[in-house]
Amino acid sequence: MKTKDLIRETAIRLFNEKGTAAVSTDHIAEACGISPGNLYYHFDSKEDILRAIFERLFALWDAAFDLPAGHQPQLEDVQALVRKNFEIMWAYRFVYRELPALLCREAELKERYVAVRQRGFDGFGQLFAQFAAAGILARAETPQSVTDLAELCWLISEFWLSSVEVSGQAVNALAMERGVNLMMQIVRPYRAA
Repeated sequence: MKTKDLIRETAIRLFNEKGTAAVSTDHIAEACGISPGNLYYHFDSKEDILRAIFERLFALWDAAFDLPAGHQPQLEDVQALVRKNFEIMWAYRFVYRELPALLCREAELKERYVAVRQRGFDGFGQLFAQFAAAGILARAETPQSVTDLAELCWLISEFWLSSVEVSGQAVNALAMERGVNLMMQIVRPYRAA
């Protein structure tokens, strides 16, 4: 593994375990088995490492929410997207624990995060609009009801694991599947017969 990747991956692990405030660049360098000077050769600061981590997260989201062109969407696609999103969220759980504070400290990061999140949400909404157009969703009376349904599902997808973790439950495959099932429970009344 390249040193830059090692630093990023080690920082993710430490941030997940201890939070960003408790982890310094010295801690990261020590955990990597490199000198602080070597770390600073690759990253100017802890904030620079955080920006690199967010860019990696954004790339993972883009890949997860990119359905193949010409693919006729199915409700199973939504389940798969939510499962994939849960995996990504758990791998980067410190982001969700600390998101408001991280974005308040970094205006540029906030702007980038909001844009990427909006792109993901728009894609999720388009997927639901395609379901309505294809007759997969039958009870969607208006375009706004389709948008509202997509937003409810997005909120569950975005905050379910944080809710599980805060309540003291184990975040595992069973908890992730429960989140998928809750989301599908919201969609079920709208499904075509």
